[in-house]
Amino acid sequence: MRRVDRLGSILPAAVRFWTGISLIPGYFLVDRLLPKLILVVLFAFMAKQAGKKIRYLYFIMMTLSITAFHLLTPMGRIIMELGPLQITSGALQTGLLKGITLGGLVFLSLFSVTPSLKLPGRLGGLLARMFYYFEEILDGRKRVKASDFIGSLDIILMEIFPPHELGSTRDQEASAEEKKSYPLMIPFIVLIEACVWGAAVWVFLT
Repeated sequence: MRRVDRLGSILPAAVRFWTGISLIPGYFLVDRLLPKLILVVLFAFMAKQAGKKIRYLYFIMMTLSITAFHLLTPMGRIIMELGPLQITSGALQTGLLKGITLGGLVFLSLFSVTPSLKLPGRLGGLLARMFYYFEEILDGRKRVKASDFIGSLDIILMEIFPPHELGSTRDQEASAEEKKSYPLMIPFIVLIEACVWGAAVWVFLT
């Protein structure tokens, strides 16, 4: 069943994309665990409202894997010992922060990229299409087979974007989007920007 993009009535595709880009620097400036986690939850909610599938288990496993890797390099106060492994506060916090940061970027990309995204120029069109291909592959509806990576990937892309429909479908969606009005666009952008950059300023000042 096709998921509903509830944000489609609030933000046009291009504005949503550039809004997501503008949030990245402020997001990186937040280097504390709790506010970073709150922003990740916000990005996940935004992606969900955009009709995207959130793979929570993948996010958890990715965060735990990155954290476990950082635990191999002790840093800071020892809080636990598991045999020869010393779990230190610095390594634990750094690993969690990096894992959560990466997950937040994934959620932010899911929010930012839509099928109707059209960037100016040939390079812009290529980038928009590449972002969307990547998102659809990560969506989890299909699986790439390791034994036939190229062949299975080609089949997935052909199913998602039939050649005879791709251009006309994207053009129709973009044309319909241009005719819409977006009365909530400015308040939504101001709210999201205030959340991310406000958190960055708060972390800097405290």
